[in-house]
Amino acid sequence: MFAWMILVLISLNTMTDDCVRVNTTVSGDSLQGQLWEGQDIEVLGFGCGVPERYDYIVFRVNGNTQPIIKQLWGMPGDMVEVSRKGRLHINGEEAKTPFGRPYGLLGSARTRMKKLTKPLDGYLVLGHPGSIDSAKIGLLTKRDLLGYVPADSVQQAE
Repeated sequence: MFAWMILVLISLNTMTDDCVRVNTTVSGDSLQGQLWEGQDIEVLGFGCGVPERYDYIVFRVNGNTQPIIKQLWGMPGDMVEVSRKGRLHINGEEAKTPFGRPYGLLGSARTRMKKLTKPLDGYLVLGHPGSIDSAKIGLLTKRDLLGYVPADSVQQAE
């Protein structure tokens, strides 16, 4: 399954002091219930501010030409643990999905997440299980980040 991708390439110069804003449309369904196919969003460059936990991060990894968007769950310095049952804990609190359920990790995702440095030395982004996120690709570095979408700016589906 393809991860959420947006159909615009944001240049890495969004990491400058300039506040760059890009309007685009979401394509894909790996954040279904939070963002949806065809939804218009405004992506902010890092000159516009700093993303907060649960904002949406736009990034590019492993030579992908299309940007990917996932939700920011952990930031540098956060403590992350995976319980024996595969439940994710961030800074001592059990992580919950946007739907109020514990975020559970299965199989190889559980093994990979247990190997992440504690405290984090990068950005932990998650989508639905099986999508291209930190459970599959590890932590993101600042170089991977292209921009962000504040969670409170996103209109939720009714």
